[in-house]
Amino acid sequence: MSSTSNQMKKPIIGITTWRRDLPTSLGEKTDLYTLDPAYARCVQQAGGIPLLLPHGLEDVEVYLDMMDGLVVSGGGDVAPDSYGEEDLGVSYDVNAEADAFEIALLRSAAKRGMPALGICRGAQIMQVAFGGKLIQELHHLYPEHPRSSGTPEKILNQRHEVVLAEDAQLCKIYGSTNRQVNTIHHQCIHIMGEGFRPVGWSSDGIIEAVESTTSWYALGVQWHPEKMKDAGEHALFRVFIAKVQENRNGNIDSRVDNRSY
Repeated sequence: MSSTSNQMKKPIIGITTWRRDLPTSLGEKTDLYTLDPAYARCVQQAGGIPLLLPHGLEDVEVYLDMMDGLVVSGGGDVAPDSYGEEDLGVSYDVNAEADAFEIALLRSAAKRGMPALGICRGAQIMQVAFGGKLIQELHHLYPEHPRSSGTPEKILNQRHEVVLAEDAQLCKIYGSTNRQVNTIHHQCIHIMGEGFRPVGWSSDGIIEAVESTTSWYALGVQWHPEKMKDAGEHALFRVFIAKVQENRNGNIDSRVDNRSY
């Protein structure tokens, strides 16, 4: 394939899915892989082709061979065992298989230099994959932080402020150091993963955004940009897809990440 054809081809973006039991016509508990269509829609609108990824630890390299970029979506809590902590009994919808799969995806994506975007749980496990740890219930330490409660409409419309580092990739994307973001989480990052730095914080000091400090293009946000009808949040996906295109075309540094994970 010519370089011109390669540049015109839409990039394939793998998106992780959430495996859980949901009521269907087959019963109250039907085992399903799920994904909010908003993820796929944002990727499509930004110029990518979404590829939904069911769990398959043995298929990680095959998946990555088919992809140009990775989006690690939201979902259930990361199991405390996955980051070496005692389970305090406040985590829900944990799935060790999902944790192992996503950790393997992220580590291999880093070694390949494949751009990655982590959203909510995705930002958290992006840190866990490289030695980071989480706070299992943030409201125990940050009681004033907004809670995800009430009707779905109320939860989706609730906002809090995030302050971004002036030199952060996200600050360049949004054109501002301040963002109003949604609040759909009860856990947060406690210890950063190796090769990452915090670049966004809520007013009470919770880490809300992270980015790679290595040659690997990787961003993570605690909020859900795909659920926000905001031009800035859609710009996040557009810039991500543009970085994927640049990486595929060899225009940005994609050296192998040599972290020992």
